[in-house]
Amino acid sequence: MAIVNITEDSFSDGGLYIDLPSAINHASLCIKQGAHILDIGAQSTRPGASEVGAEIEIKRLVPLIKELKLIHPEIPISVDTFHHSVAEKVINAGADWINDVSGGRHDPEIFSVIADKDCPYVLTHSRGNSMTMDSLTTYSNVVIDVKHELLNQIDLAVSKGIKNEQIIIDPGIGFAKNVDQNLTLIKNIDEFVSMNYPVLIGASRKRFIGSVINESDPNNRIFGTAAVASRCVIAGVDILRVHDIKQISQVIIMTKSII
Repeated sequence: MAIVNITEDSFSDGGLYIDLPSAINHASLCIKQGAHILDIGAQSTRPGASEVGAEIEIKRLVPLIKELKLIHPEIPISVDTFHHSVAEKVINAGADWINDVSGGRHDPEIFSVIADKDCPYVLTHSRGNSMTMDSLTTYSNVVIDVKHELLNQIDLAVSKGIKNEQIIIDPGIGFAKNVDQNLTLIKNIDEFVSMNYPVLIGASRKRFIGSVINESDPNNRIFGTAAVASRCVIAGVDILRVHDIKQISQVIIMTKSII
């Protein structure tokens, strides 16, 4: 899954693809380099990011989705949003998936939209929001607690009409977890694979990788990201959400050839 951020303030590539031609060129390059899914976000979810609001998201997303569907009709488009109004508009515009980093907590009405549209839904574990999540990292056992909280949100989603087959789970690397907790989740990623839902991991270039390898520049965290990607392939993770498509595709191919 390729990350296409049409935002001004994403932690790694904010502002690079904010205009339509740049976003289209970047998405097309990702596909050429081996991306199977495009994940487009118009709202930064990095710690400390301000919300731009549903209307701005829709204004940024809809023209890009329509254009990409004309150019690359075969490539599924996932939209990274936690607003039900955005989810409805983008699915109507041709998007295929919704990737909700709040797991339905931010706007519970999103469950009804997902049920109505019958589309894949990435349900992510997180706590709080961009402004508060770094203060919400207290767990008794991070693996058990994250699984439990994911299952609670899955139950809510199913109660609103979402089918189990629509759900993809994401343990939310970097969302209300500190460095050690992120590492623990990755070490125990098999626990999430065993939940019998497709699993998505989004660790690409994240802060905890920078902490481990002592690299402050997110763009220089590719080797740390590659190590995480290889671990995920070994565990049987289904989807890796990454910035560096060509390089991580090679990591995936090589890892698969030696396990």
